[in-house]
Amino acid sequence: MQRFSKAYEVLGVEVGAPQDEVKRAFRKLAFKYHPDLNSSPKAHEMFLNVQKAYEIIVTAEKTFADIEEPVTPNWKSRDRDKQNITRAEAIRKARETAQRLDRIKLQKEAKHFAHFKKSIYYPWTIAMVHVSLIFFLLIAADAFLLTETHHGFVVDKVTNTSDILGSEMITGYTLKFNTGDMVEVSRGAGERMSKYSHVSFARSFIFNDIPRVYVVNKDLKEFVVDTFNKPPYLFFLLFLAVPLLLYYVDRPSAVFYAAGAFARYAVVIFIVSYMIF
Repeated sequence: MQRFSKAYEVLGVEVGAPQDEVKRAFRKLAFKYHPDLNSSPKAHEMFLNVQKAYEIIVTAEKTFADIEEPVTPNWKSRDRDKQNITRAEAIRKARETAQRLDRIKLQKEAKHFAHFKKSIYYPWTIAMVHVSLIFFLLIAADAFLLTETHHGFVVDKVTNTSDILGSEMITGYTLKFNTGDMVEVSRGAGERMSKYSHVSFARSFIFNDIPRVYVVNKDLKEFVVDTFNKPPYLFFLLFLAVPLLLYYVDRPSAVFYAAGAFARYAVVIFIVSYMIF
């Protein structure tokens, strides 16, 4: 295999690398330099070099595999020699067919991806991925940047409602403290806090969020309430991280297009919901 080290070098893999690794490297470079996707003057030449290197490695690996197979010579039988030649010819044609099908598949995927890049969906997808990344980092940081610790007795609790599809629904509560502060909490958290309870909490620095509230009720029982008000929890971080798959998968692929569709629609819906609620 050392004789073909240059081919491995072109693909950027170590000599003797597994076939799956070689194929992944080939696909990555092929889409990078494919003429339909790269208008650089040197792209076509690089694409041909990558394609040639891949064919050399694949052919060499299959040839060495055939050589290693034990073959019992039979000098007396011309029919056996004829069968061996026929078998070798069949293997060669099968390799050529497989390589031709790989090239056709690659060409088809490249044209599809080129069409996708020219459409409005591609810039929209990339924009949403960057927005997702920004929110991912902000929410992660917001979990640790807590400021403005407040505490006091709840002197009043006001119900917040919204008209949703013609029905009035409770969306949260506004707590009024003896210190004059007013704090909005989610419905679930507000229902667990009653008037004359002593409450302490800390707001987050970026989103002005309240991750949790420490409560001592009028019966002097102490407990903690997770307000679930714009929470920096793992679910939301994973939700926003899905579009980032675009940077770690082959282009194009089912994962790429799925993550792209997710980025275009779900991230927008999430951010709007996040800002509203």
